[in-house]
Amino acid sequence: MTLRRTATAFALFTALTCPTWAVAQDVPPVVSAILKSWEAQLKVKPTYKSVTGDAANATLEGLEVSVPVEGSNAMKMSIGKIELKNIADKGDGLYEVGEAVFSDLKMDIGVEGQAINVSIPQSNAQSWYIKVIGDDPTPAERFRSSMSVARKMTSGPVTVLAAGQTLTADGLETSWDGDPVTGAGKSTMKLSNIAVPETALAMMDPTGTLKGLGYASLSFDLGGEGTMTNDGTNFGFDFDSYFAAKDMATIKIGAALSGLPITALAELQKTAPGKEPDMNALMPQFMGVQASRVIFRFEDASITKKLLPLVAQMQGMDEATFVANASAMAQLGLAELKSPEFTAQAVAAIGSFLKDPRSITISVQPAAPVPVSQLMALDPSNPGAAIQQLGVTVRAND
Repeated sequence: MTLRRTATAFALFTALTCPTWAVAQDVPPVVSAILKSWEAQLKVKPTYKSVTGDAANATLEGLEVSVPVEGSNAMKMSIGKIELKNIADKGDGLYEVGEAVFSDLKMDIGVEGQAINVSIPQSNAQSWYIKVIGDDPTPAERFRSSMSVARKMTSGPVTVLAAGQTLTADGLETSWDGDPVTGAGKSTMKLSNIAVPETALAMMDPTGTLKGLGYASLSFDLGGEGTMTNDGTNFGFDFDSYFAAKDMATIKIGAALSGLPITALAELQKTAPGKEPDMNALMPQFMGVQASRVIFRFEDASITKKLLPLVAQMQGMDEATFVANASAMAQLGLAELKSPEFTAQAVAAIGSFLKDPRSITISVQPAAPVPVSQLMALDPSNPGAAIQQLGVTVRAND
C-alpha cells in the first residue's frame, strides 16, 4: 500500500468513526462545515438522500461516498443515518456536537469482489468538536480541521468480512481529554474481543501449528493511549499501544516523536488522489523531527512455553540444550555489533527469558531527543557507537 493510499484510507477510517461529508446548500452550519472539511481532504463529493434540522439539531440520511484510489482500487462508505444533537457554535469556526449517533455504517476497501467489508450497525460520539476549514486555510488550520476529536466515542459490535472469512469485535471505545482549538491532548482507544474463528485461523496457519499448540481460535484486544502536542507550527506524540491475544501473549509498542512540521503534513493532505507526494521535496522538513523513545515489549501468557519444546524437537534437541545453544548463538551473532556491554546484557536477558518466559523488553531511550538528521548520520560500520548514543537496552522478566 503506497503512502498516499495509506493516508487516504486513514482519513476515511477517521470519517467512519466520526464522519464528515461534502458541501451542500441550505443545511445547518455545522453540517456545511463538516461537508466542506470532507471535500477538502478527500477531493470527492458524497451523496445523501436528505438533511433536516436546524442550528441546534440535525439529521443526515442515506450518505454514500466512493473514493477511487490507484486505478480500479477504491474505498466506499455508506451511513444510513447520522443524528447530530445539541450543536453549539463555540466561535472562531469551532462547533461542538453534544451527541452524534451513527446508524448502519458500512465500508468497503479494495477491488470489487476482493474488498474488505466493515460493518458497524451503531456508534455514538459525545462532545465532538468540528473545526471549519476556510477557503484559503493555513497549514495549522488545515491540520486541525482534518482531526476528528470527541470526548468519548463508543460503538456496538463490529464485523469484518475478508477473503470469505468473518471476524467480529465487541466494540470500539475511545476517549480524549484535550484542547478543542488545537486538538492536542491525551487519548485512549480499545477495540475489544476481536474474534478469529477456527476456519480463518486455518487459512492463516495452514500447517496447523497453532491448533496443535492448543489455539483452535483466537481472541484479542487492540488498544493504547497517547498524548499529542500542537504548538501551531509543529506537533508531536507520545504513545503506547498493545496487542493482547487471550491465553497467548501481549505485544506492546511505544514511541515518542516531536517537532513534526505541520506544513509538511499540509502538503501531504493537498496531494491529489492517486498521486504520490514529492517526498524528496518534503524530506528536508522532517530532518528536525526528534525521537526520544521507542519501546518493544513481549509478555508471554503461554505461547513461548508451548513453542520451546516444539522448536527444540525440530532441531533434534531437548529443551534445556536448545535454550543453552540459543544463548550461545545470540552471543555469536550480537558480537558483530561491536558493543560488548550490550551483547552481555542482551545474552543474559535472552537466557533468562527462555528459562522462565515472562517478558522481554527492547528499549531505545537516548539521554536527549535525537533528530532525524543525526539518525541518518550514524555510522553503519560502527553499530556499537549507535547503540550507546541511542541508549539501547534489553531486559527480561521485569
